[in-house]
Amino acid sequence: MAFNIEGNKALKFKEIGEFGFIDSIKEECITSLKGVIKGIGDDCAVFGPYSGRVLLFTTDMLVEDIHFLRDKISPYQLGRKAIAVNLSDIAAMGGRPLYCLISLGIPVQMNVELIQDLYKGMKDICEHYRVNIVGGDTVGSPDKFIINVSLIGDAKEDEVIYRSGARPGDKIYLTGSVGDSSVGLKILKNEISPPRSMGSYFLKVHNEPNALIETGRIIATSRLASSMIDLSDGLLSDLGHICKESSVGALLIRSKIPLSSELKLLASRASFNPLDHALSGGEDYLLLLTVPEARSQDLELLFKDKRPSPLYLIGEIRKEEGIRMLNDNGSVEELGPKGFNHFIS
Repeated sequence: MAFNIEGNKALKFKEIGEFGFIDSIKEECITSLKGVIKGIGDDCAVFGPYSGRVLLFTTDMLVEDIHFLRDKISPYQLGRKAIAVNLSDIAAMGGRPLYCLISLGIPVQMNVELIQDLYKGMKDICEHYRVNIVGGDTVGSPDKFIINVSLIGDAKEDEVIYRSGARPGDKIYLTGSVGDSSVGLKILKNEISPPRSMGSYFLKVHNEPNALIETGRIIATSRLASSMIDLSDGLLSDLGHICKESSVGALLIRSKIPLSSELKLLASRASFNPLDHALSGGEDYLLLLTVPEARSQDLELLFKDKRPSPLYLIGEIRKEEGIRMLNDNGSVEELGPKGFNHFIS
């Protein structure tokens, strides 16, 4: 939906949401096209080429009580997660991460040891992925703790995977089961009360996401995928981004949506629909990709041993706009754009 910001000065952010606002400011952001391959509208901005390679830029901000609950996650886990969610964007473009800048808005009464533990988590995950921390900024915050990470990576120019390449007939794949992180957040907020032995699994998934850099590189070097995105806002929301950028629609198959055994067991005990979390929960940080049908078997062979990630076929790209679900009884239902959206969610 397009919004005329200039023509409606009284329009509120809660009426247009995060993505409506982004759409409203995209025009005239690029003042010089030289070197800009992709601006607003993908997991990373892309610049170059430089000797056959391109630079990938991404940034993410985490705000206390919006993205994390400070008393529900350790500083070490929070630091690690702040880097991981940016690494996930690089993975979605098929790139390798190189450098990051970290900016913090710190409440003046915060304990210095907490920030040192935060940086320990950041440094450990950066060391694992051979990423250099090269700068940033530190400012005081009057109330909430704010973390902003900017990450720079690179890739071969002909291996970068965008959101805009999906075509009708392409198969839709997912690199893991969805919904567990969403349940972890519900547990943190005391909205679901699982047995302790089960709760620890969901809390770990939510607080310690993995960055699928190796998986993204395998997909990119194979040159089999037509589009890709990381799952941060929810399956329906992020699939919707691919559909929008590619001017297509999608059909998901209900029985093919991958749910962990832990999620199915807890859902049966706590009486909730696990599919709701799988479709719109968010913060899964998996990779969602499309592959032309003629190449789908080749992709499946790459992941036949579920290494480095499992791979699930969950649907197909269609010509008709919108996302639909094929139910077990053969009926088809239209699905709305559910998922996390700042100012609306």
